[in-house]
Amino acid sequence: MDDRWGRLLEDLKTRFTAETDVVEVEAYLSAQGYDNGQIGEILELLFSNPATEVPDSASVMENRPMPLRVQGPHERGRFSAEAWGYLIMLGGSGLVSQHDFEQLVERALLHVEGRIGISEIRALAEDGGYDDAATLSDRSQVH
Repeated sequence: MDDRWGRLLEDLKTRFTAETDVVEVEAYLSAQGYDNGQIGEILELLFSNPATEVPDSASVMENRPMPLRVQGPHERGRFSAEAWGYLIMLGGSGLVSQHDFEQLVERALLHVEGRIGISEIRALAEDGGYDDAATLSDRSQVH
């Protein structure tokens, strides 16, 4: 089954019973902004096999990329642009999970006094076991 429809299928199964007319479901999906192609795919998944399991939200979330993290007010003055960009790059590349990303941010805020630069973040990332040599070895730092 296509995981991109997992949450929607869960919602539809709780909203509509098995005896619900397909036209009602189609009207609901149309009102939600889905086009005819998407509605056809959703209805096929919903009504094709009632024994088909809808993936739970956890498995759907595992396949999604890490959301863009925006600095909080207490972080804006502490991180240099290069340091924050490096953290975003680690998260976006998949080297660091969202939880580990937050741990790196917290460690930097707690253990580095004053402005947090790229060298401090790299040191914290290396201490945490996040090897970035493969991603940044050929890049030069621009000032």
